[in-house]
Amino acid sequence: MKLPSMPILRLLEYALFWTLCSTALGQNLAHAAVEHLDSDRPEAWAMNYYTSVALLAGLGTPHSRAFGSLELGFELDWIPELGKAERRVGFNGIKEEDVNKAPIFARPRLTLGLPWNFALTLSYLPPIRIFGVEPNLFAFAVERPIYERQPWTVGLRAYGQVGSVEGAFTCPKDVAKFTPRSPQNRFGCNRESADTTTQHYGGLELSGSYRIARLRGLTPYLAVAGNYLDTKFQAHALTFGLPNRRRLLANTWTFSASAGISYPLSDRLTLSFGLFYSPLWVTRPPAVSSQDDPLFNIRSQITFRVR
Repeated sequence: MKLPSMPILRLLEYALFWTLCSTALGQNLAHAAVEHLDSDRPEAWAMNYYTSVALLAGLGTPHSRAFGSLELGFELDWIPELGKAERRVGFNGIKEEDVNKAPIFARPRLTLGLPWNFALTLSYLPPIRIFGVEPNLFAFAVERPIYERQPWTVGLRAYGQVGSVEGAFTCPKDVAKFTPRSPQNRFGCNRESADTTTQHYGGLELSGSYRIARLRGLTPYLAVAGNYLDTKFQAHALTFGLPNRRRLLANTWTFSASAGISYPLSDRLTLSFGLFYSPLWVTRPPAVSSQDDPLFNIRSQITFRVR
């Protein structure tokens, strides 16, 4: 008996693959399927990664402020670009998603001095589309020094965030322009999607710093934090002619650490730089055990004391 040639075997393999995919899509994407993910699933890892980018961590140690004081700040952070294997997070690590949207993360900060050496920091990113995403994020923090004796300072900071980011993560425009099932559009995007990822979190940070007077007040700092991430991904796409409304839910605890310096440019103006690190665990099939694929980025902030 003559065996089928390799091209025929390859065609049979593709036919089987697309039959399975079409069956799964027809069953799961035509309605609003809800799936609760383990924290190390590739989809959960991606949500944890980008939510960690938005953590309102301190770029310095909390210090005493006068009641009624006001500071305006601008934060600018680098978002590392993910490689092809890291972007393959859809359907438990099968589909590559378009998550490399913005190379930077920027937001304003407003800090008010409260009684008893407390301070309140507020930050809001309005729904203005930039880099192909539309954020709507409100973050807040309450901080206080717990030990101040020059040159040492130790402080606590509690922070949180509510809000979401919208973008074409599952079906970007440069994929949807190709014919469904073609090599460039294997997962059948009929048009650009309008997906939403919800990024809620809360965290507690302990930090310490040492002011070096002979270096004009240069202040190195170290910080460690525990974070609770509560994330959700809502697909809003049309694939293979069917509406995709899958909803993915995930939550987990994470650890983060940061180190950096603050430098007073004047009596009112301060510049800060920091390195941020958070280990994030993920199991990428066909692997059966999780590995650490962390977030490591550079953060900066300039602060102006109004009063």
